[in-house]
Amino acid sequence: MARHSALSLLAALAVLGAAGRAAAAQACGYSSSGWNAPNGAVVFTRGESGPIASVMNALGEYRTHSILSHGPGKAATHSTMRTPAQNSWPAVCGTPINVDQLRYGRPGLERVNQGGIYRYIYGADTSDQGTKFVAYQLGDAQRAAAIGDHILWDYGLVAQKSEVDGAQSIFRPWVRGGVSPYSLYQYRDSEGTPYGDPSINNGMVCSTFLAFASLEAGDNLITPFTYSHASIASAANSLFSSVKNECKSSLGFWGNIGASVGCPFYDVCGSAGNQVTNCMATNGCGSTNGDNWKAVRDNPNATATSISPDRLGGWSGHSWGGPEDPVWSIDWNNDVQWNSGGNVYGCWY
Repeated sequence: MARHSALSLLAALAVLGAAGRAAAAQACGYSSSGWNAPNGAVVFTRGESGPIASVMNALGEYRTHSILSHGPGKAATHSTMRTPAQNSWPAVCGTPINVDQLRYGRPGLERVNQGGIYRYIYGADTSDQGTKFVAYQLGDAQRAAAIGDHILWDYGLVAQKSEVDGAQSIFRPWVRGGVSPYSLYQYRDSEGTPYGDPSINNGMVCSTFLAFASLEAGDNLITPFTYSHASIASAANSLFSSVKNECKSSLGFWGNIGASVGCPFYDVCGSAGNQVTNCMATNGCGSTNGDNWKAVRDNPNATATSISPDRLGGWSGHSWGGPEDPVWSIDWNNDVQWNSGGNVYGCWY
C-alpha cells in the first residue's frame, strides 16, 4: 500500500568553528520536563532547507530525521551528527573539512534527556534549517514499547562530556563492539545494519539505527529500499550544489568554511562540496576529487539501497501497516507536545 507522496530524510546539527559562540547556545538548553511521545514511539521531523534535505527532496520524500522516544519525561535515543570542524590553514585550502569528523560523525548514536532533544529539534543552526514538521508515530503500543525498552536497558553506555558544557554528559550506547558514529555513507548503502551485522565505520544514521533496533528487539526486519540510478544522480548533484552554494554564501551547515578561510587560489567551497558528496557516495571522505562521485552519478548501473524516515513511517510510497512492515507505520501523525510540569536542562553534544 502507498500513502501520499512527500519529500525526505535526516538529521539536525549545530555550527562550530567561527560560529562557536552561537553553537553553544544551540547545543544546550531547557525544555519542559517531558514530551508526550510514548515509549517506543518514533518522533519524525523535517527541516525547511539544508544540504541533506535538498538531497532527499530529490528522492521525493519528506521526513528528515527520526528519534526513538523512551516515554514522557524520559530520554530519547537517536543517531545524529554535528558540523565537522574545518581544517586549519593552510590545509583547509586543499581539504576543507576535517576528514575524521566527516567520516565518523559525532556524536553519532546517543541518548539525551528532554532538554537536549528539544534543543536539537528547535535550535536554529541545523543541517535542515528551520524545523517545519514534528510528529510521532507509535503503531502497536506493546511492540513499540518492547523496542524502546530493549534499547534503553540492554546496551551499556559510554559517558562523554558535552563539548559545550563540561558539566553535562552525553551518553553513547555500546553496540556491535563499540560506540557508533554517524556515517554519511549509510545513505548510499545501509550495509549490514538492518540485519544486525557490522558496517564499515560501525556507523548508523537515524533511520538505519531504528531498523537495527527493530530487529534486535525481536520485531520486524525492515528491509532497505533501492533507489533508482536517476534518483541518486539527482541527489548527488543536489548535495554538491547545496554544500558549495551554502559555503560560498557563508550560510547554513557549511557556511563557516566559506566565511573564515583565506585561500585565494583555491576553490575551497567546490572542494568542500566534492568532499561531502564523495563521503556519501563512496565513503571517500578525504577526497576532494569530483571525478569520484561523478563516476557514481554517471554509471547507469549505480543505485542506492538504504532506509529513510519515510520508510519507517510508511510514507512517500513506502508500504505501511502490513504484518512485515515497521511497527510505527500502522499509525498516523500525532502532535508532539512538551507539556509536563517543571523543566530540564540538557545538551545533545
